[in-house]
Amino acid sequence: MSTDVEEGSSHHTKQLCGLGVKYENMEYIMRRSDASFSVKRSSESHETASNLRFSSSSLPAIHDVLSSLILLWTTVVLASITIDDPSDVTDPSLWAADSAIIPNYDIAMIFVQPSGITQEGSFSRSYMTFDKSGYSANSNEASFWGSNAAINVAKGSNAVFDHVNVTIHNGAAGLYSYESNTVINVTTSWLYSSGPVSHGLYASGNGTIYGSNLQVYSGGQRSSSFSGGSPAGSDYVKDSVAHAASIGSATFYVLGSIYARNVISVSEKDPVVFFDGAQSATLVHCDCTAGLLGGIAMFSSQARLSGASLNLTNTKFTTTGLTMPALWFGNVIADVALKSTQLKTASGVLVVANFSQITQDFDYYASYLDNNNLQPAEVSISVSESDLVGDLVVYNGSYIRWSLEDFSTWSGTAYSSYGKGFFDIDLDSTSNWTMTANTIVQNLTDTMGTLNNIQSRGYNLYFNSTVSKWLRGKTIGLPGGGMARPIPYTSGRVQRPAQFWMV
Repeated sequence: MSTDVEEGSSHHTKQLCGLGVKYENMEYIMRRSDASFSVKRSSESHETASNLRFSSSSLPAIHDVLSSLILLWTTVVLASITIDDPSDVTDPSLWAADSAIIPNYDIAMIFVQPSGITQEGSFSRSYMTFDKSGYSANSNEASFWGSNAAINVAKGSNAVFDHVNVTIHNGAAGLYSYESNTVINVTTSWLYSSGPVSHGLYASGNGTIYGSNLQVYSGGQRSSSFSGGSPAGSDYVKDSVAHAASIGSATFYVLGSIYARNVISVSEKDPVVFFDGAQSATLVHCDCTAGLLGGIAMFSSQARLSGASLNLTNTKFTTTGLTMPALWFGNVIADVALKSTQLKTASGVLVVANFSQITQDFDYYASYLDNNNLQPAEVSISVSESDLVGDLVVYNGSYIRWSLEDFSTWSGTAYSSYGKGFFDIDLDSTSNWTMTANTIVQNLTDTMGTLNNIQSRGYNLYFNSTVSKWLRGKTIGLPGGGMARPIPYTSGRVQRPAQFWMV
């Protein structure tokens, strides 16, 4: 891979470089570097993905490239970087019909694990290719138990892979780990899949997968790059590149826990991270692009659950859709920590909290008609060492607590798009808020004690005098000509003009 670095100044020395990734209709540029791959074809082969092989001396040194990026962060603002993924080698159009298969989940769940899986075994392979084809008509069997996976490790077994090529078609997971004490370690490897339910790494039933120096591509629906399944699974991924092309295919699907470090990804028709319920994800030094729904979509598919958590550190999320927020929450109670993080949106919306969820179709926000257990989302977000631009939006009684700490800045407003919604906003003495519209909040706190770190630009800030007692019900002048005014209760709401919204 090659780098083309342009130096510049930055408010935060830890600001993430502008890493490049582009697919059609996306903002950044990803292009193939021929030097990154050396591909062999069998002398008797046809031009199909199943005949592609890596030579043992030519697997891409992803770790070296991504590690070098960290060294740039303290001095560099802009950089163009050549990134590859397996679709640069194996043309997805060869498998378009395969990836167009829509899985059928309107079938009975299977509660017994398929037989034939070794218990407490061990397995290791290096410099090998695994080709797998064959569609499973029973999607639950393929997804929940991994019976259609290229490599299925379960029942307390352990497996180690390095320099392997896992190529799968017709709908199958690449590497599948199931049950407690089941562990897969995979390094410096290449995973390509087509067809539905073709996750790259899939940890389920308390299984665990450790992956590093990976290149992962999935072309089919419901085929996330790194996935967890119920009961909770754990994925630990570092120094890797991921590209998921279809609907329902996130970079990370969290049922359990995800830890990612130095991951660059594109999810063309899905969020970067999907959460269902009380799950946790931590992303450090990652640069990820999402093309549908939101940068993250965190929800409970049944009754509302609490305990979901997301931590982003030195990470950049980009959302390309004109109605996509960076962070979306529905029917869940969650905590989020953003440190030295960039959220870049085409919509101008940072956060949405909604009375909603995601359906099995994975391409729209559902209503009460889809799930009558819905409740408003409640999310607390702490922001540190970050400069963020965009709005906070709530629906139908949802709630956002927005806390700016440690030299953070925010330019934006908070409003309800439908029905009443509630906001608490906290600022410490090192942070600043630049208002972009009149705003109503419930509890307003400011450790500066004067509100001089709120630049009003002529707009007014209304606070609930009942809960913001420290302001003693006073009307206070703000920098920029606006006023902070008390209101006894929030019978009104500030609503964005009717040119917008998606749900």
